[in-house]
This record gives sequence, C-alpha cells and structure tokens, in this order.
Amino acid sequence: MENKIKNITEYIKNINKFVWKITELGFAIAMAGLVIFLLIGGEVGTFPAMVAANFTNLAASIGGEGLTAILAAVVFILIAKNLINKK
Repeated sequence: MENKIKNITEYIKNINKFVWKITELGFAIAMAGLVIFLLIGGEVGTFPAMVAANFTNLAASIGGEGLTAILAAVVFILIAKNLINKK
C-alpha cells in the first residue's frame, strides 16, 4: 500500500512540474510578444499586437490595485519556488 502511495505521489509531482514548465513557457512567449511589440511598434505582426491588446484589456479591466496584487502574487510564488528548490 505504501508503495502505491509513493508512486502516486511521484506521479503527481511530475504532473506538477510539467504544468509549471508549460505555464512558464506560455508566460515567456507572451512576454516576448509584448516586448517585441513595445520595441518595434504596431507594425510588428499579428501575434505581438494581439498580446499587447489582450494585456491592455486585462490591465484596464482589473485596475491598478488588481494588477499590483497579481504582480505581488507572481513575485511571491517565484520566491517561494526558488526557496523550495534550494532545499
């Protein structure tokens, strides 16, 4: 019984790592699109322009306080993740 629990726990840990990697990849792609849009401008292409429009709409809908809360949560999660990985 303990062996099954260990296997399931390891499986869940692997799924968690996979989800984090996919999330980080998606975030990196979105940020790259936003940076390209900011550096080159509106004539850069469809993807960066859509990323910039989506980010603008998101920031406008949640307001300054919401955006600050999201950024604080992201920083907290990244710091916590780094502290956990150092152990």
